[in-house]
Amino acid sequence: MKDETKSVLRRLGEKLREYRYPALVLLLGLVLLLLPSGEKEEDPAELPAAGSEKERDAPRDELEARLEEILSMVEGAGQVRVLLSPETSGERVLARDDRGSMEEGGGETRREWERSAVIVSGSGQEEAVESVYRYPVYRGAVIAAEGADSAAVRLALLNAVKAATGLTADAVEIVKLR
Repeated sequence: MKDETKSVLRRLGEKLREYRYPALVLLLGLVLLLLPSGEKEEDPAELPAAGSEKERDAPRDELEARLEEILSMVEGAGQVRVLLSPETSGERVLARDDRGSMEEGGGETRREWERSAVIVSGSGQEEAVESVYRYPVYRGAVIAAEGADSAAVRLALLNAVKAATGLTADAVEIVKLR
């Protein structure tokens, strides 16, 4: 067993001597791949929204609650329940500070850009500044209403939901609440 190991190591040594330059280039390439290429640049606009899933669903839940309140005021609608099916969730777009510089020298142009989120410190807490909030886009809605057996009530509910959510008539289903 020892003789086999020695013979394998001897043959490996001979091959390494024969291919030492390609092996060095390969080893150097692997080392370069493992080295970090610089600081990781994070786009603040792509940062996940802070908070739990419950907080991210808050705009949808709030809109559902407001719709239930308004739709129950429609004459003849009675009690109303609303379910909105989101296609996209709401998105926070953070304010960014972009700074850049450009240097020319020796026939080369070197550009450096730095992008960072605008952070405000107030009352001991740091918080990213939100420049825009994009509301969710809805795929569909289900409206359950006590008065849904009346065509006039169904039409009024449909028009109200279309106006509030931007959905088309074929994406809204109105059913009788039991």
